[in-house]
Amino acid sequence: IYDAEEYLDNKYHGIGDDLIEIGKDRDVRSSLISQSHLDQIPTFLLLLLNEFTFGQSNENNAEMLTLIESCINDPNICLVLVHEQDSTKGGCKFDEFFRVTPQKLIDEPYNLYQEIAIPLYSMKEYRDVSLKLILNKMVTSNPKLAESSISYNRGSLIGSISQLKDGMRRMSSIETP
Repeated sequence: IYDAEEYLDNKYHGIGDDLIEIGKDRDVRSSLISQSHLDQIPTFLLLLLNEFTFGQSNENNAEMLTLIESCINDPNICLVLVHEQDSTKGGCKFDEFFRVTPQKLIDEPYNLYQEIAIPLYSMKEYRDVSLKLILNKMVTSNPKLAESSISYNRGSLIGSISQLKDGMRRMSSIETP
C-alpha cells in the first residue's frame, strides 16, 4: 500500500518540494496518470481533519489544495477522510471545516466532504474501532484490495461496532455533575 504523497513524489521523481511544483502544472491529472507501473499499487490519501488541516497559512492551504485536488483527480488514489475528535490533538467541530476549507474543494467537481469522515477517538476502545473503520474504508474503496487475499475479518469489524455502541450507551448513561 502506497500513501498518496509518496505516490505523487515518485511520479515526479523527487521528494517534498515537488508538491509545490505540481501546483504550477495545470495538467496535473494527465501528469499523474502517465506512469502506469505505479497505478498497480493501492494508493490512499488518509486526510486527517483537525484544526491544523486548513487555515494555518496561505502556503499550507495552497499545498493542501494541490495535493487534495491531485488525489481526487487521480482515479488510482482513494481518499479517506478521518475527523480527529480529541481537542488536545486539534479536534474541532466538523462545521469548522466548511469555514476554513478552500471553497474550491467544497464545491463541484471536488465535493471533498461528500463522503462521511470517520471519527477518530482517543479512548483506546473507540480508537480501535476508528482504526478498523479506516481499514474497512480502505479495503472496500479499492477494488484491488477488496479482491486480494488480504486477511480481513468483517465479523471482527461488526463486533467492534457493537462494542462502540455499547460504550456510547454506557457513556451517555453517566450523569454529569
